[in-house]
Amino acid sequence: MGAGISWGLLIMRVALGVTFLPHGRMKLNPRGPTKGPGGFAAWLKSMGVPLSGVLGWVVVLLETVGAGLLILGLGTRLVALGLAIDMLVAIVLVKRGMQKVGFMDAKGGWEFEFVLLAQALALVFTGAGSIALDPLVGW
Repeated sequence: MGAGISWGLLIMRVALGVTFLPHGRMKLNPRGPTKGPGGFAAWLKSMGVPLSGVLGWVVVLLETVGAGLLILGLGTRLVALGLAIDMLVAIVLVKRGMQKVGFMDAKGGWEFEFVLLAQALALVFTGAGSIALDPLVGW
């Protein structure tokens, strides 16, 4: 893998991780808009998501701890797969399902989530690159 590709993957990993971190931190805050992991799980349950208590915590950990691991390039493919699923669910259940918005909608389209989904999927297929911890641990 060339140096340019590895630097590009580093930039993509860091950008994706830095984007997800505040979203995860927001879901951790009991005084925040989602009222903490319990409030986030209740919101998921209201949309009919099964195992919402467990999946609420999975999303919170994925968007915080997972985002940090992604920045470091550790467990990149697995974390990226989780984030891709996270964004697919956000698009299908929230943006398209609950809010009924189009791709670029004045009420808040789903183009942002789509770009995050695409970035995460790209990392699923490429891996972290050589400027990461994955190669050091043999992943």
